[in-house]
Amino acid sequence: MEMQTLDTESTMREREIYRVTIVGSIVNFLLLVFKFFAGIAGHSAAMLADAVHSLSDFITDIIVILFVRLSAKPEDEGHDYGHGKYETLATAIIGIFLVLVGFGIFWNGASSIYRFFQGGTLQEPGRIALMGAIASIIFKEILYQYTAFKGRKLNSQAVIANAWHHRSDA
Repeated sequence: MEMQTLDTESTMREREIYRVTIVGSIVNFLLLVFKFFAGIAGHSAAMLADAVHSLSDFITDIIVILFVRLSAKPEDEGHDYGHGKYETLATAIIGIFLVLVGFGIFWNGASSIYRFFQGGTLQEPGRIALMGAIASIIFKEILYQYTAFKGRKLNSQAVIANAWHHRSDA
């Protein structure tokens, strides 16, 4: 009876992690599409770069879903204590993504500044690019609050790492 309760709790936890991650992935996908459109219509290279960043957010959501599914598997011959370490691995992968995306944003900005000092021009973005940036900040902060709350409630380091990914985007 006790084992059945643990299995039910584990299944409920896994479903909640999927739910919070799927909400995040839907928001990330919608932001990706909107930022891409805003970047093109608003002539904003920064907004297009942010659209690519939103693609990386979408990819990390998929990583969380896959690794949580792996970590929920019960113990077997090769894994005496279960597969829980996969969730930790997902957290590490998300951290690496954060570092790489941060470096990419830095490089893009530094390259633009360098080109400007070499006599290049900076294109003035349109109003829609500004609206895209403001919408992104608002939605990502809301997504951070929701995901962090659920991550703490579910005691999931991968979900908490994904929440911090949302916060870094905001």
